[in-house]
Amino acid sequence: MKIKFVYTQLILLGCLLISQQVTLGQTSNAAFNFIDNPSHAKLAALGGVNLTAGNDPLMFLSNPALLDSSRIHTPAFHYLNFPGGINVATLGYSFEGFSNGIIGIGLQYFNYGEFEGFDQIGMGTGSFSANEFALSAGYSKRQGVFQYGTNLKLLGSVLEGYQAYAFAFDFGVNYYHPEKDLVLAINARNIGFNISNYIEGQNLRIPSDLRIGASYKPEYAPFRFHIALRNLQGREQDFFIPDPFRNNDEIEGVDRLFRRAVVGVEILPSDQFHLRLGYNHLIRKEFETANGAGAGGFSGGFAFRVKQFELSYSRMFYNIPGGSNIFGISTAINDKRTF
Repeated sequence: MKIKFVYTQLILLGCLLISQQVTLGQTSNAAFNFIDNPSHAKLAALGGVNLTAGNDPLMFLSNPALLDSSRIHTPAFHYLNFPGGINVATLGYSFEGFSNGIIGIGLQYFNYGEFEGFDQIGMGTGSFSANEFALSAGYSKRQGVFQYGTNLKLLGSVLEGYQAYAFAFDFGVNYYHPEKDLVLAINARNIGFNISNYIEGQNLRIPSDLRIGASYKPEYAPFRFHIALRNLQGREQDFFIPDPFRNNDEIEGVDRLFRRAVVGVEILPSDQFHLRLGYNHLIRKEFETANGAGAGGFSGGFAFRVKQFELSYSRMFYNIPGGSNIFGISTAINDKRTF
């Protein structure tokens, strides 16, 4: 047990040091921010940031330590529809790996639609498309009360004739209480480097992040609470929308703290039907307008099982008129089916 404890401490320290080192070295243009968009139903319904909600074939894309044996051989496909004609597809599959571990493969593909191009004097140059993707391979292993995991990701961005690619890693460690339904997690995301940039000599910044999370289900209660804290390295801006006239110092301390927190709850009336709710304060504040925020920042969804299929849906609200819808389906291919 002592060896496992030392091993855990080294991994946690490594996650922290790597995250700090990469963040300090990033001083240029940001790119590949699509990778942090919640593109599958369970993550979106719980607020968009979560490290502890397992039992899902795609949640390892959020935290590789959630890659476990509960949903192996269960291919999943989720479709996300954004306002403005943006379409996102997410696929995932996991299976047994070496040394009693689990291997997961995932793809997130973002299509931003067709655009009309113009030259410097306003003459049409024809239409062009914009696409981005993340191809992920994850590995996770359970040792006692700890689950360790890592993801390797190839990130790609193709915007008209400009292309950029990068490699990134995620590292995660989850602690599972041996008696209570309590999970603690730490996750260092998007630690990597560029392979090529849009323009020669440009140095794009990968959106690295350090996160912690926890979940707890009271005994006999049909619900589980989740909380996650993002941007703990404290060097990323606590807002989505760029504004040259403001900075982090203008955001009050309490507001800044809540902008880094995301909370969620799973309501579990039965094994065949789950409800999910979430709240993301950062989204609510950033998309607030003079007319108010409406349901901005709130999210919700459900999942239900029909025979060997699981169908899921979630909706994230960004402002008064707009939000995103995610539909998902998964099935255990090793189970005998009766249609």
